Amino acid sequence: MLKRIIEIIAGIALAICLIASYSSSTEPGRLLIWYIIPPRFLQIIVWIALFLLASRLVWGKPKDQSKYFYDLFVKLFGDPKKRK
Repeated sequence: MLKRIIEIIAGIALAICLIASYSSSTEPGRLLIWYIIPPRFLQIIVWIALFLLASRLVWGKPKDQSKYFYDLFVKLFGDPKKRK
């Protein structure tokens, strides 16, 4: 339960950092996340996340899709067992 509460708080804090912006009289408005995490570091994090996502998609668990395609062909062309 404590882990879930921490996840919710971290999610809310991240959402606020992504939405909130800060501006001063000398600088134009910038997102708050850019003050906390430098853009180069955030770019590295995004690259790692995309690499992990791509590896999960490429080497994910194999799933048997034959039933799905059989049902799709039955919908499109009719059941071959009933064609006689």
